[in-house]
Amino acid sequence: MFIYKRRMAPLMLASLDAAIGRLPNTHEMMPILSARLAAVQAGFGGEQELDKVFDRYSFSMKHGVFHDMSLMSSTYFQVDTLLVTPWFAVLFEVKNISGELIVTANPPQLIRKSDSGQVTGFQSPLAQLESNCELFQDWLSSRGVSIPVYGAVVLAYAKQRIDVFDTVVPILFPHSVPTFIRKLPTESPLLEEKTFSKLLVDLKKSHRSFRPSPISEMYKIPKHDFRTGVICPECGVLGMEKYMGGWRCLACGVTSRTAHEQAIRDWFHLFGGEMTNKDCREFLHVDRQQTAHRLLASMELEARGTKRGRTYRIKI
Repeated sequence: MFIYKRRMAPLMLASLDAAIGRLPNTHEMMPILSARLAAVQAGFGGEQELDKVFDRYSFSMKHGVFHDMSLMSSTYFQVDTLLVTPWFAVLFEVKNISGELIVTANPPQLIRKSDSGQVTGFQSPLAQLESNCELFQDWLSSRGVSIPVYGAVVLAYAKQRIDVFDTVVPILFPHSVPTFIRKLPTESPLLEEKTFSKLLVDLKKSHRSFRPSPISEMYKIPKHDFRTGVICPECGVLGMEKYMGGWRCLACGVTSRTAHEQAIRDWFHLFGGEMTNKDCREFLHVDRQQTAHRLLASMELEARGTKRGRTYRIKI
């Protein structure tokens, strides 16, 4: 297996889930959050279709595959899937957008016309890919590595319809990706084995997980709009009651020793920063400082400070 970094579910999914689960259904931001959640889920699902290709196919050449890479060149840039070999590198930009798609050159834009007739504009995947290829070329050059960098746009599903201006950038469906890769030149390797191995290690070390802004900050939602309390992992009702052995749902009677963990994660997704003992007590509806301390200490959080000044941060 030559997959050096696998794809994880975007943190934005968990953040949106937390917000939607803790805002009233009638909240004015609910339609916006729900639409964003659907878009993030679609994007992640489309990327997973390409992941299946690299899980299923093997290539005779030496190579490394990195899914969902975030690297720093002159600026941060994100690559859906990166294939690196001693001969070349390929950046894949995955799109999973429903409706009729039109990619224009001037201005560079992706226009989506939905089945209902609604027209929406997006950043051009071709322009985005071109920029990422240039940034990755610079990233390689800064490390003394010189290999060709190719790019391709991948449409997650064959049912997607797209109209593109005359471009040299390949636009592929996942099943055609292996054939595209095998047609790239591999006459003589440009990187020695030691250099290539070091490049793979450098790539893995250089990745920085993308941490989205807290939902309350991103969407300007007042803190008091979010409902507090522990949500039952069985029936989804908010307001579990703390008792000596854990948490009890007053709606369905289920008990749990760890239900508070999701509530604490929700707090970080919604508000970010550092959680205090007081924040924990108010959000989980517990009275005693010792109880909140035990709950926080039971999780793998980064603790800072001592006694009353102690705060906690969540690890990525």
